[in-house]
Amino acid sequence: MELGEIAARADARGRWRLRWPTAVLGPAPRLKELNLACWTILAAWLLLRIGIPLWVQFRTGVQTLHILPADFIYYYGDGRIASEYPLVQFYDYGLQARVYNEIYPLHNGVYGMQPYPPFVPLFFSLYARLPFAVAYGAWLLTSLTLCLIGVGATVRDVFPGEPLKQSLVFCFTLAYAPMFVGTLINGQLSSVAICAIAIAFVLERRHRLFFSGLALSLLAYKPTLCVFLVPMLLITRRWRQLRGFVAGASTLMLLATAIGGVGIWPAYARFLHVYKRVLSLSDRFGMPLAKQIDLGSCILAVSGGRSHFAGPLMALICAAVLVPLVVLGWKSVRFDASVQHLVWAVAITWTLLVNAYVPFYDAALAVLAVVLTLGALQESEWRTARSWIVLLAVLIEVASWITIGFAATHRIQLLSIALAVLGGVQLYLLHRMTSRPLARELATTPAS
Repeated sequence: MELGEIAARADARGRWRLRWPTAVLGPAPRLKELNLACWTILAAWLLLRIGIPLWVQFRTGVQTLHILPADFIYYYGDGRIASEYPLVQFYDYGLQARVYNEIYPLHNGVYGMQPYPPFVPLFFSLYARLPFAVAYGAWLLTSLTLCLIGVGATVRDVFPGEPLKQSLVFCFTLAYAPMFVGTLINGQLSSVAICAIAIAFVLERRHRLFFSGLALSLLAYKPTLCVFLVPMLLITRRWRQLRGFVAGASTLMLLATAIGGVGIWPAYARFLHVYKRVLSLSDRFGMPLAKQIDLGSCILAVSGGRSHFAGPLMALICAAVLVPLVVLGWKSVRFDASVQHLVWAVAITWTLLVNAYVPFYDAALAVLAVVLTLGALQESEWRTARSWIVLLAVLIEVASWITIGFAATHRIQLLSIALAVLGGVQLYLLHRMTSRPLARELATTPAS
């Protein structure tokens, strides 16, 4: 008997199902109790790590909470350059470094190069009109709002009429290290990607396909995040969404050209060429390997930086992932909403793993991948798999807080391993959901 059939039938009969250890821990907590416990723990942690240090700092004047240098220095500086200089000068690294050091001087180390397309500094020129502390607070609130909008839109679509489940998702989202520390506190841009992908998914569900692609075009701010999502539109024949993406990205480029002139793009291309050459002489893309979660960085770390070993292995992984992604994506068009949930989830997860580089903070996108996977399993009524995904989500949450320190010491990125397991499970589930025998069997499985 095929392994997939064994898993499906075991699910229907209750085998392989995770069971709460009642004999040890007593009755399983209900959703209300879980919400109370999780939100209490999060509130206590925020009070101890942020609230009390801020209060002590306010009362004594002694700085006990060190936030700077946060990455928002880069974006605030980008905005200043766009406001005070011709936009083409943004791609002068000497000017970038000077402006960043005027905001917050670095006594150890240097500021890196900012290889973002020109519409990013144009956007942050709005924040650069404010004092730095005010601008940082304004962006933190903006970023938090974008995260809540994106996650909120997704959970309302995936878990309609289930406020307790939605509340748990929000709690785990805010407690996830790449979200809380990497994105919100550090001032990074992953909240834009979360909101863009979530809105694109929700608009697809409402058959607003062109506008779905238009929302997804906001990922043009960081092309590496499009590495699987845009090909997914092509492979699954989402033509109207693809047209929307092209229209949105073209509009951003035309806006930047209208403000900065045609010469902005040759300057950008030259800057990217220099950026690539400079970074090839240092750590992978100028960041410690412990702070990157893509599999290429993980392999380099484990191999001690021996690229001749990492290259062939990464090529093998790419082939092992790309072939089933293309085949399953092509087949998925004929199937229902649960399969479409999973197609989006698979594309998000593998974007984080098979890429040129993925910094720690971009792992915040895994929140959407987990939620969409749970939504697919809920619509399919596959209860056992749903329990295992919940357990895996908890492990990802825990790993996110210890992974950088562990990787710096042992050269093993725990978060990447957990996400790779998630991605493998998603591919397996997508394979089973697009097989007709299992589709019939799942239709007879009782709902949980």
